Amino acid sequence: MSDITHSLLAASSEPTHYVRQTGDEPLAQDSPIRAKRRLQYGQIVTGLVAVALLALFVQSQAQNSNMEWAITWQYMFNPVVLQGVGVTIQLAVLAMLISIVLAFVIALMIQSNNRVASVIGRSYVWFFRGVPMLVQVLLWFNLAVLFPVILGQETNSLISGFTAGLIALSLAESGYMAEIIRGGIISVPPGQTDAGVSIGLTRNQALARIVLPQSIRVIIPPTGNQFIGMLKATSLVSVIGGSDLLTRVQLIYGQNFKILPLLIVAVLWYLILVTIAGIGQHFLERRFNASQPGSRKARKNAGAKATTTRTINGGALWHK
Repeated sequence: MSDITHSLLAASSEPTHYVRQTGDEPLAQDSPIRAKRRLQYGQIVTGLVAVALLALFVQSQAQNSNMEWAITWQYMFNPVVLQGVGVTIQLAVLAMLISIVLAFVIALMIQSNNRVASVIGRSYVWFFRGVPMLVQVLLWFNLAVLFPVILGQETNSLISGFTAGLIALSLAESGYMAEIIRGGIISVPPGQTDAGVSIGLTRNQALARIVLPQSIRVIIPPTGNQFIGMLKATSLVSVIGGSDLLTRVQLIYGQNFKILPLLIVAVLWYLILVTIAGIGQHFLERRFNASQPGSRKARKNAGAKATTTRTINGGALWHK
């Protein structure tokens, strides 16, 4: 072969490199490219059908004379009903706070290296999760049968319907919350605790400063769900006259025999309380998950950074 042929073959075997010339730079992009979403016709049809069925149901009930909506609106803000709403909120909040404190202690006992403490903690969870909450309410209300006198006073005078309901709800809920808190603690890798100990912290300090701040993100969502369940579970104390919302409603319809309209009053108030609690849970989760990867705030910050960050390359502004 000639020298020209050898040079051509060598040039063809080597990768070619494109050298950008002045003026070949792409135009600067002012905003990120966003893909256009296609219409989801299936979702649209399903939504229209659901709205139509809901409208038909609402119309049928609004025109139903047996519902007696006038009675419902008459008692919606009745002082007796509002007092019951206040007792329901008080029961739910106090029972939840007490159960969280108890559950934290029980969760630490279960995770303890002390086998006796671990067995006691697991037995506590086994018992209070196993016995139905309504049965516990009745047991505590009838505690005077076993102990007629406590601390020198009659048991019936110490444990009212409200007190019995509060004790039962707190103990029953603490069994569930102990498992939730324990799940949050074990979600943090053990190496985090070992790392804290290696820098001079005690295990308790590592738990308080390293493990718990990380586990709180895992604990909050199920805790909010449990609180919503607690709001509804307070209705169980109505069987012992706990003065809650359902108890007050039952007292009213026991006098005027307007059972269905008064039960609708209770339904509406429970829905209002659960909705408020759900909104609070939503913002609480956003507060603790704001800085985590994948959260809405993190994605927003990453997108803003990618849009505004630019580098000068060949005299043109390029978006990263």
